[in-house]
This record gives sequence, C-alpha cells and structure tokens, in this order.
Amino acid sequence: MEKKFLIIGQGIAGSLLGYEMYKAGLNFKIISSLDLRKASDVAAGMYNPLVFKRLTKSWMLEACLPVMLETYRSLEEELGDQFLYPMDIIKPLSEHETILWKERINEDNFSDYIAEIGKNNIGKGIKDYYNYGRVTNSGYVHLSKLLNGMSKFFKEQGLLIDAHFDYKDLGFIDNQITWHGVSAETIVFCEGYHAQTNPFFKKIDFRPTKGELLEIYCEGLQEEYILNKNLFVMPMGDHRFRVGATYAWHNLNEIVTEEAKSDILERLEDIISLPYKVVNHWAGVRPTVKDRRPILGIHPLHDHIAIFNGLGTKGVMLAPYFAREMVRFLSVNNYPLSPEIDIRRFI
Repeated sequence: MEKKFLIIGQGIAGSLLGYEMYKAGLNFKIISSLDLRKASDVAAGMYNPLVFKRLTKSWMLEACLPVMLETYRSLEEELGDQFLYPMDIIKPLSEHETILWKERINEDNFSDYIAEIGKNNIGKGIKDYYNYGRVTNSGYVHLSKLLNGMSKFFKEQGLLIDAHFDYKDLGFIDNQITWHGVSAETIVFCEGYHAQTNPFFKKIDFRPTKGELLEIYCEGLQEEYILNKNLFVMPMGDHRFRVGATYAWHNLNEIVTEEAKSDILERLEDIISLPYKVVNHWAGVRPTVKDRRPILGIHPLHDHIAIFNGLGTKGVMLAPYFAREMVRFLSVNNYPLSPEIDIRRFI
C-alpha cells in the first residue's frame, strides 16, 4: 500500500520538502493557511558561503551549496521564472581583518569563496575603508516570489490545502493520522517558529529570533554587489535595496518597530554616502534552536509524527539539502540521519 504524507506549513521547509516528495513520486498533501505570515515571506534570502565573525566556511557548505544551486535552478525551469540571483558580496575590512583575509585566501579551498582583497574600486556610493574583500559563490533567492510560485504550482497539482491547521483537529485511527477527512501514515510539521507551541515537541529548545528588514530607494548606489558591514545592502534592481537585519529574542511577532528601523539606518549610514528613501519595512521570526542546527526525524514516542524545522538564518542554503535528506529518511528503510540534526538529540 502506498504511504501517504501530510506536510504542515508551506514556508521554505515545507515547500522544498513537498518539491522533493513530488520529484520522488510520493503521495502527499500540504496544509497551509495562505493568510498565515511566514518568516520566509519577509526573509532577505541571502546566501553567503562564509561566516564573517570568525571568517570560517558556513557549516556543511561543500555539501549544501551544490544541492542548493541545482534545486533552485530546477525550480526556475519547473515554474518558468527566475528566483536565484548569484551576486558577489563586498565586505569592507579593517587593517586587522585584512591580515586574516589574506591568510585565509591562501588556505585550502578558501580561494573558491574569497575572490580578491583590494582597495575601493567597486562603484559609487560606498564609503572608503582600509580594504575590501570580495566573496564569490554568494547571492540571494527571491523567497516571496519563489514561495508564491510554489504555492500556485502545488494548488494546480491538487497538493495544497488552504486551511488553518489546529492540533485539536488531528485524529489517530488504525495507525493513521486523520485531519478533516484527509488521512496519512505520517504527518511532517514544517511550521517555522510556530513549532514552539506544538504539543508534540515541547522538549525541543527552540530559540526563535525576530528580524526586521528595510527596503530603500537610492539612486546612484552600485547595484553589482551585495555590501556587508554589520548589515547587508542587497540590490534588487531599479535602485531598490533590501537592508538588514536585526536580531531580537523578545516580542516575537511580525510587528515592525521604529527602534529596529533606527538601528538599521544608523548602521547603513556607516557604509553608504548617498541620500536614500525608505520604501518598505518588514518583520518576521526566524525558526532557530539552541544549537543552531536543523531538526529532522520521527518523534521517538510517536511513529506517525515527524518534524523538519530549525533552518534558521541559513535556511536558503540548508533547506534544499536537508529536504532531500528528510525524503530519504521517510521513504528508505533504516536511512540514517546524522546525530547532529536528528530530533533525538532533544527528546
């Protein structure tokens, strides 16, 4: 008998899990309220191969980056639109940072991600710094456009149910999950930060963070690179730039604040020298956990309940790889998950 899956949530995790299930020919439905705001809807979608604070490679970079590029290009072909925008990052450097960057570029494989280190010859509107590092294999994914396209695709395929999900509507009958007449062997929760109220996962140490993001209009500012110095300035075309972001561990909601806006603009004015106008302001909550690693697997006490969550700030790069891992885990007998990401580290 063919196994059926029920996915709860259509943010980046639920969407890519659904896409991998679709490609694998699995039987599934996604339940997601189109009115429910998702962190993915307001996320900048930037991917960066480096962690600037320690100048190290992002966790699992070599495994995740190729899968990320392949997946988003496949989605562009499937949906007939562009979502992936490769773009180098320019990082203003102090004298001390320059020394570290010059050391790193000569280390194994770092030359794949640090293109050059030099003076300011990168276009208009950027304030002078001691030096600049240029990062390659970086860019952004237009997440809101991607998720809207995937929502339309899933609806056309009869795979998306637009409804608000309530845990009390779940039933357990004859080794199956039921919800309003829909049945499945396994339910996979991909709820983002909303998982902190999920009654089945109370032992997971969720540490969600609120982030706020601005869009500015700035004529004359270079649009070839993403700037990154205590915040990012990401070109979106037509003199518009996304600028952010903030991190807050309190007031976890999607309400924008003047405090965050002032903080972002203060940092922005440290790196650009042109007048600008704020045209948009967003807020969202990132689904992060204490150890900053994704959460995958079946609940140890409930064979029919699974989770795919905790993608955090690197979700754009991590989601494609771990969506594949989750599909393999759910569909291949005894497929092992790394202990680093397995839900059993919490429960």
